[in-house]
Amino acid sequence: MSFRRAGLHVVAGVAGVVAAGIAVNQVLNDSKWNFWALGIAIGIAAVAESVKWWLDHHSPRPGVASAQQVDDAAAALAHLVAGQWESEAELRSLEDPDPMPVRWRLTPDPDLADTAGQAAAAGWDATGDEVEELAVQFRALGRCRLVVLGGPGSGKTTLAVQLLRELLRTRDENGREPVPVLLSASSWDTAVHRGVWEWIADQLALTYPALKAEAYGPDACRDLVTGPEPRVLPVIDGLDEIPPTNRIAVLEALNRSLGRGQLILTCRTTDWVDAVAAADTVLSGAAVIEPDPLTPRIAADYLRRCLRRAPSPAWQHLLGHLTAQDDIPASPLAEACSTPLGLWLVRAVYQPPATSAPAPDLTPLIDPAAYPSADDLRAHLFDQLIPALIRQRPPSTDPRHLFRPRLLHDPDDATRWLTWLAHHLTHPRAPEGQPRTRDFAWWHLARHTLAPKQLNIATALAIGLGVGLVAWLVAGLMAGLLGGVVFGLLLGLGAGLTVRRASNWLHDQPGYANLTLHSRKKDLVRKIATGLPLGLTFGFMFGLVFVTEVGLAFGFAFGLVFGLAVGLAVGLVEWTESPATADRVNTPTGVLNADRALAIFRLLVFGLGGGLVFGLVFGLAVGLAVGLGLGGGLAVGVQVGLLLGLLLGLRFGQHHAWWCYLLATLHLSRRGALPRDLMGVLDDAHRLGLLRAVGPMYQFRHADFQDHFAREASSETAEGSASTDRSGTSSAA
Repeated sequence: MSFRRAGLHVVAGVAGVVAAGIAVNQVLNDSKWNFWALGIAIGIAAVAESVKWWLDHHSPRPGVASAQQVDDAAAALAHLVAGQWESEAELRSLEDPDPMPVRWRLTPDPDLADTAGQAAAAGWDATGDEVEELAVQFRALGRCRLVVLGGPGSGKTTLAVQLLRELLRTRDENGREPVPVLLSASSWDTAVHRGVWEWIADQLALTYPALKAEAYGPDACRDLVTGPEPRVLPVIDGLDEIPPTNRIAVLEALNRSLGRGQLILTCRTTDWVDAVAAADTVLSGAAVIEPDPLTPRIAADYLRRCLRRAPSPAWQHLLGHLTAQDDIPASPLAEACSTPLGLWLVRAVYQPPATSAPAPDLTPLIDPAAYPSADDLRAHLFDQLIPALIRQRPPSTDPRHLFRPRLLHDPDDATRWLTWLAHHLTHPRAPEGQPRTRDFAWWHLARHTLAPKQLNIATALAIGLGVGLVAWLVAGLMAGLLGGVVFGLLLGLGAGLTVRRASNWLHDQPGYANLTLHSRKKDLVRKIATGLPLGLTFGFMFGLVFVTEVGLAFGFAFGLVFGLAVGLAVGLVEWTESPATADRVNTPTGVLNADRALAIFRLLVFGLGGGLVFGLVFGLAVGLAVGLGLGGGLAVGVQVGLLLGLLLGLRFGQHHAWWCYLLATLHLSRRGALPRDLMGVLDDAHRLGLLRAVGPMYQFRHADFQDHFAREASSETAEGSASTDRSGTSSAA
C-alpha cells in the first residue's frame, strides 16, 4: 500500500506542475485547448489526492504469523546463515589446513565479568582447533552469554565465526534453539534503535531478503526476535570499533533489552576495561574469556603444516629460529607470530610459490637490523600483502575458484585504491579518535563524496538530456531541425528542474529486485490483479474528459488501454520487489545488482511502457480533439508520455541508491581515486582475502589493516601538502 500511496502522491504532484504550466500558458495564449487541458490536469490531481486519502484510511492491518510460519522462517534463516559462512570461512582460510590452536581461558580479572556468568563457566578451557568442545562449553553456560576479549589480531572474530558455524551445524531444530547471526557492532546506532532486538530485525531484513517472503508471514524478521524466547542468537563483533560513548550505550542497551536472549560479543580487552568502568556495570549473566599468546613453537608447527611440502632450506632456518626460542617470544618475528593475525601475515606474504617462480627472501624476517621491532615487521607485512596475494593467485573466471580474482590487477593500482578506501572509512574520525566506520556500504559512498548540489545538477542534466533527445527526435520531424532543438532543450530543462530535490536520495537504502519467474507465476498474476483497479480508476477518469470531444467509444477505449497499462506497471514493479523463499543472502555485489535491476526495470516499465502507451492513446485523442491531425497528435502524445513515464520511473519509490552510487563512482574515477568498476575490484579483493564480507557490507580483513593504510594515506597527504607549501614558497621567493 505504501508503494501505491507514494505513486499517487507523485502523480498528483506532476499533475499540479502541469496545471501550473498550462495556467501560465493560458494567460499568454488563450485557446480552447489550454483551458480544456488545464481542467484535465486539475481533475487528475483531485482524483489522485482523493484515492490517496482513501488508501491512507483503508489500509488493511497486517496479519499475525502462525507458529509454523515462525518455525519455517527460523529454519530458512539457519540455512541461509550456514551457506553464507561456509563460503566466507573458505575465503578467510579458517580451516586451511586447520584452525589455529589459540587457547581460550576465563579472564582472571573479576571486574570484567558477571560473577554468576563466570561461575557457570568454571573450568572453561579449549583451543580454537577444538571448536566442538567450545560449542559444548558455550551451551553449558547458564544464560548462554559470552564475551570474547583479546588484543589486536588475537583471533576474536575468528572464534566468533567458528562458534557460529559449529552451533549451526549441531543445532537442535526440534528444541527451537536460536539461530546464530553475526552482526557488526558499528551498524548499531542506539539513538535509532534503543533496543537490541529492533536493531537485529532491521539487520535481518537488510541481509536476508528471503525472510520477507509472504510464506513466512507479514513480518518474519520481527517475529523471529519478539516474544519471551527470541529465535536469534546475536553474535555481535567489534564492540571496540565504535566510539567509547557508543560502547557504553550498547552495553547499557544490551542489559536493558536482551531479556532472556543469548549473546556472543567480541571486544578488545583494553576497550572493554574502559567501557565497564565508565558504565559501572558488566554484561549481565555473561562469561568472559581471553586468549593465551601463541608460543614460538606453536607458531612454527602451524607454519610447517601450511607449507604442504618439505620446507626449503630458507624455511627450515626460519622454523628453527622460532622453535629454538622459549615460550616467551624473544625476537620481533616470534613476537609478531604470537597473534593469529601476525602468523597469518607471515604465511600469506611468504607462502612458497606453486610454480617454478623464485621464492621470496625470508632472511630479513629474522634479521633484527631489517625490522628491529614486531611493529616494524608487521608494517612491512601489511605493505607486501597486496602484491603477494595478487602474485600468488592469477585470475580465473571459473566459479569453483573462490580464492582467485576475476581480473588481473596492477598491485600499485590496487594498493592506491584500498589506501583511498581506508582513508575514506577512517576520516573524519570520531571525537574520541576512533575511525569513522569499519563498514563499507556502497550506498553510503555518495553521501560522503558528493555535494547535494552536485547530485541535483547531475540528475537534472541526465534527465534533461534524455527527455530532450527524445523530444528533439519527435518534434524535429514535425517542426524541423531548429524547432526540434529548441523544443527539446526547453522540455529537457523543465524535466530536469522537476527533480531539483534529488539530494534527498543520498539517504535512500538500496531496493530489492527479483526478476526470476520460476515458481513465482501465481504471485505475478496476483500482484497485477491488485494493481489493475488502481490503474483502471485513473484510466477511466482520463477517458471521461475525452467523451465530449471524441465520443463515448473512444473515451472508454482510452480509459481501458491506459488503465490496463498503469495497472500492469504497478503490478510488475510490486512483484519485482517481492522476495522469494529461495533467495540467497544479500552480498555487497548482490545488493548493488538488485538495486540497479530495480531502478532500470522501474524506468523501463513506467518510461517506455506506461509512458508510451499513455502517449500514443493521449496523442490520438489530442489529434482528433483539437485538430492537430494524426501525426501531430502522436508527436505531442509520445513526448508527453515519455516525459511523464520517465519522471515517474525515476522518482517512483524510495530506492535511488544505485543512481547516487553511479554518479559518485564516475566522479571519483575521473579524479583517479577509485576505479570505475569499484564493486568488481572490491569483490576481487574479497576473493584475495584482503577484505571480508559481513552481509551486504565489506570490511578490511582486519581493523589494523585499515588503520595501516589510513596512516599511509594521511602521510601521503601531509607530504603532498608540505611539497606544495615548499613549491609555493620557492615560487614566491
